[in-house]
Amino acid sequence: MKILKGYTKNLHRPEASIVERYIVEEAIEFCSKYIEKAKLVGLPKFRHDKREGGKGSRRLHVITPTVEDLQQAHLYVLNNNNEVLSCILQHEGLVKESNPKMSKNWVLKKHNKTFQDWFEDTIFAYDNASETLKKLINGPKRNVITWQGYDINKYSFYTKA
Repeated sequence: MKILKGYTKNLHRPEASIVERYIVEEAIEFCSKYIEKAKLVGLPKFRHDKREGGKGSRRLHVITPTVEDLQQAHLYVLNNNNEVLSCILQHEGLVKESNPKMSKNWVLKKHNKTFQDWFEDTIFAYDNASETLKKLINGPKRNVITWQGYDINKYSFYTKA
């Protein structure tokens, strides 16, 4: 009775409004069972249904960064890799030994300028270097793929620039 009382919209004729609402509910239930596989009319399709795996989806661009930007990105990756840490410390020590009177900032700048070449020569000298280190020597690719939009877990993310 509580559910049927909730159907009352017209207080002057409660039975009529209850009957109307009940008939509408029954008709909708019948139609939804009868037309299960039909496409919904008037309701927009959710555009992220098939994009759960995470992929770029809008405006693919291939950009070519400057040589300085590529070197900076390569140095960043090398500095944040645990396998390269011992080589970084070794190279910083060599730079400090060869220039003992220079400041820490100068040593750091010199290290950043010369580390990639030194690292390449050092790794090629080691026969037992890991595959990761050998791949890191080559540096990043010259062309970079960018996307204006990216879909993951049914959400869209867009870049500003």
